[in-house]
Amino acid sequence: MRMLIIEDDENKRQQLELFLRNLLPQCVLVIRKSYNSGLRAIMGNEMYDLILLDMTMPTYDIGLDEDGGRPQHYAGRAILRQMKRHDIIAPVIVVTQFDVFGEGHDRMTRDELDTQLRQEHLKVYLGMVYYNAAVDGWKDELHAAILSVAYDKEGA
Repeated sequence: MRMLIIEDDENKRQQLELFLRNLLPQCVLVIRKSYNSGLRAIMGNEMYDLILLDMTMPTYDIGLDEDGGRPQHYAGRAILRQMKRHDIIAPVIVVTQFDVFGEGHDRMTRDELDTQLRQEHLKVYLGMVYYNAAVDGWKDELHAAILSVAYDKEGA
């Protein structure tokens, strides 16, 4: 299984990697840390069996000479829309640690965003997992979602 993780938070990314390496030791993990690098990975020639996607992230990878650009509250949604536009079919699970996204008139709760993504990205969007570093419940949710991907692949 080949998986892409698009996540800018170092601790969350490490926890996801550790969890996935324990769950699926043979899995190949590709890591990207921003909207731009994540989108490039998806648009490239590589195929992924599963994409774990953060929702809020910087535009560019943060580095010594790069501050990441403008933070994007809905970077994950923008990536899903680009996937749809380019007819890229790969299962996506959003893993987020936020309850609310955006600001002002653009503000949306996690449940509202989940409903919107389910309606707009029926072919690829598998759901949203709420990540909380202090509680392990996210692991059970993510495990169940990954099992559904593995089951679909075997049934196909």
